[in-house]
Amino acid sequence: GGGGYDHHQDVGGGGSGHHHGHGGNYYNKYSTNSTPSTPQIRTPKELEMAVAMASRNGSGGGLGNGAPTILYSHANAEDLGNIYPWCKFLSKMLGVNIFAYDYTGYGLATDQGDPSEDYCFADISAAYSYLTSVLQIPPSSIILYGRSLGSGPSCYLAARTAEEGDAVAGLILHAPFLSVYRIVLESGCTLPGDRFPNVDFAPSIRSPVLFIHGTKDSIVPFNHSERLLDTVPEQYRAEPVFIKGMGHNNVHASVRPLFIDRLRKYLDRHVVPSIRGEGRRGTHDSRSRSKLARLVAR
Repeated sequence: GGGGYDHHQDVGGGGSGHHHGHGGNYYNKYSTNSTPSTPQIRTPKELEMAVAMASRNGSGGGLGNGAPTILYSHANAEDLGNIYPWCKFLSKMLGVNIFAYDYTGYGLATDQGDPSEDYCFADISAAYSYLTSVLQIPPSSIILYGRSLGSGPSCYLAARTAEEGDAVAGLILHAPFLSVYRIVLESGCTLPGDRFPNVDFAPSIRSPVLFIHGTKDSIVPFNHSERLLDTVPEQYRAEPVFIKGMGHNNVHASVRPLFIDRLRKYLDRHVVPSIRGEGRRGTHDSRSRSKLARLVAR
């Protein structure tokens, strides 16, 4: 469903590599204290060859061992081309691998169909399947990062993996919304025809959630993050990053040091221990499985 694997670009970090663009060395150990290196892109073919080589060498076969991989879902007025500088910046400064993709109807997937909620869910599912099945990266090493519109598919996938009993390592929501209708109408509930009801998926999430929002956001009101945070189970709420004066469409250079510092602290506290096998967060609650099924089928 959706854009397909050949539309996904890997934006990795943490080292050198023979990637087409901005990839990284999946075999470097994660360290927020190391000197940032220049990321490069790897094509899917190059990534799959690296998996095969690792398997032959007896190193487990999977990529990303010891380093987090961010599955990045971009905002509405974006595509892979114009998010490249931001993904490269995150990859370089955090020392992580980043895998970004285009939604059906966007960028490299423009000719795949018209954009829709269902396609967005199918697209992120295809990207996640590629990471876990083809590249053999475990869910405990994958962080979902959704910005604005991207918070929709990211919340969906975070809830789905929790329902399946194998929750992802973390979820970062940058300028998220409660649901699409609620941006312009305080409905008090999810109305028929509403899209991306993050507020309904959030209670099922079983991964540490980091909220990032600017107090001067004129597109998605700041209180959406505050209210959405309250719907996440308390034990999965990381300390939010609410940045005074920041708007919706960019992270100004003046606040980037704070931004990166808080992301590093989130990774060190909530994600790296999981990658190192120091314990998973929380337990699977099978009672919410039917709720998620109803949400997706509505």
